[in-house]
Amino acid sequence: MKRFLSLVTNKKIRLACTSRTIRHSSASTIECYSKRKIGVALSGGVDSSVVAYLLSRNQPNDEVTGIHMSNWDYADEAETTVTTPKKKKYESYCWEQDWKDARAVASQLNIPIHHVSFQAEYWNDVFQPYCQQISESITPNPDVDCNKYIKFGALKDYLKKKFRDIDYLATADYILHSSNADKPILLSARDRSKDQSYFLSSVPAEAFSRVLFPLGDLYKNVPFNKSQDDSSFSVREVAKHAKLPNASKRDSVGICFIGKRKHGDFINEYIDLSNECDDNNSSSLVQCINVENNDVISTFDPVVSPSLIYSTIGQGAKISGVAQKWFVVDKYDRWKSPCLLVCPGTHHPSLYADRLYIRCKDLNWMAGGPPPIPFRLKCRIRHLQPLVDCEIVVGSDCMSKDGDGFGSYEIRLKLPLRGIAQGQVCVFYSGGKEGDLICLGGGPIDRRGPNYWEMQKALPKILHPSGLNDNSSVKKK
Repeated sequence: MKRFLSLVTNKKIRLACTSRTIRHSSASTIECYSKRKIGVALSGGVDSSVVAYLLSRNQPNDEVTGIHMSNWDYADEAETTVTTPKKKKYESYCWEQDWKDARAVASQLNIPIHHVSFQAEYWNDVFQPYCQQISESITPNPDVDCNKYIKFGALKDYLKKKFRDIDYLATADYILHSSNADKPILLSARDRSKDQSYFLSSVPAEAFSRVLFPLGDLYKNVPFNKSQDDSSFSVREVAKHAKLPNASKRDSVGICFIGKRKHGDFINEYIDLSNECDDNNSSSLVQCINVENNDVISTFDPVVSPSLIYSTIGQGAKISGVAQKWFVVDKYDRWKSPCLLVCPGTHHPSLYADRLYIRCKDLNWMAGGPPPIPFRLKCRIRHLQPLVDCEIVVGSDCMSKDGDGFGSYEIRLKLPLRGIAQGQVCVFYSGGKEGDLICLGGGPIDRRGPNYWEMQKALPKILHPSGLNDNSSVKKK
């Protein structure tokens, strides 16, 4: 049972073997003696640069080629978007800098690099569905779709057609996987704070064949609780030791095509808000309705305040002129006009539910099919959200007792979760704590069950965190 970690000895980074509970296949570890031709998804960031470095320097027999993707047409955006005094046009600067950094890394490592554009595929398979779902008050996750359709879809297809002799695709995802079984087993990364299994949960299992994840056993930064016996080095340390030109580059955060812009302002350029209102001379103003008594708290113009109309369940509703903090419970039409249902307080019962539903055909199981139903495991509805115990049963609308293709799965949560929204991705896991955390698959939420306000049910004293850094729900006041 082997895995490989990078160590610094005699001023050189080499690979060292260490034991692990699951034997990883050659597709998920760095083999020492076989010659391979590898295409590295080289974004220009630190992580992918370290991947290219490890494979090209530690495996001199491997032939490494960098592949740089550009998936967003900044030039087209600059022509079609409207410039206002409050809005900055970032245009192509970020992409140009990433491409410049990727070429600099490839030059230093003496490996070839190719640029490929998947702008059409990204627009059709990721961005247009994203806009459509946003307009329908759904909360999509474009990063999940990008992995499914672009990185492990269009890119893998491109490598097969353009570089027929390339054996593997290597990416900078913090993930581990094993291919001992009939289907690959997806494992959370050693660095749980960087684990990307959530974003890869919708990728078909067969797409992970002949894929390398060299960063799965590495920490991004030196962990604060690192023991003296732990001789592994972080990705940042490797980058600095290798003197990579982008070693100090900051991590990218947020949705890639939005960048530093406000989500509402950006998406407003692509969605016609006039469609949100009825065409028969109805008011264009959106009403904010108090969930407790149906009173109208405020009205707003969605064109002037797009962030409100595009807010998702559980987000703060920034209503001007009121001291009370309000949060979005739901969106619906009232008398043929769009409305926001809001509640006072971040831990209002209307924000919590302990049931959610996923359509059987939308749930991607890594094993190729569902486990025996009913089945107890763990899940999360946001990236890095602490896992919550749950039970999967076949919903009452299912036409098959095994949940095979028809109807929905009903997910029964041990603790209620805050802000369950249609379109959010729910991902399932088994194991954890001392052992490996196995990602079983995931899919978009079709709907939630009744919330605690609707059920007139009191919230438990201990609430489950909404996300990794949520300390507000440790104890309900």
